[in-house]
Amino acid sequence: MIGEEVLTGKRVGGKIVPMDKEGWAAKFKTYAIQAGINQAKKNCHGVRKARAEDAAYSGMTESQMMACFGWTDPKMAAHYIAQANRALLAQSGMAKLFQQDQKANIGRRPPENERVTILSNKLKFA
Repeated sequence: MIGEEVLTGKRVGGKIVPMDKEGWAAKFKTYAIQAGINQAKKNCHGVRKARAEDAAYSGMTESQMMACFGWTDPKMAAHYIAQANRALLAQSGMAKLFQQDQKANIGRRPPENERVTILSNKLKFA
């Protein structure tokens, strides 16, 4: 059973002593290996980064992200939020463009235009 001390530190004299960065990374690696994940790029920083990205995409504010991730400076939260906002704006913009293309091309697209083939690829396989 995973207890509070596994996630936050070790129990010393009835109190839980906070884990330092290196201790947390070592514990993470131990549990990752037990779970069958033993790859060089799978580390606690990667998990933390992925969760920060998820938090930004879910609409968390800078203050909420700072509280969740223990940041004292809003720069990292602002970075992830800006990254998420940029991606979400691009997605919504492309959706609008796609809708416009669909309206403009209804019933007017000849069958030969259904697939785009680069001439150099056509010559390679001829």
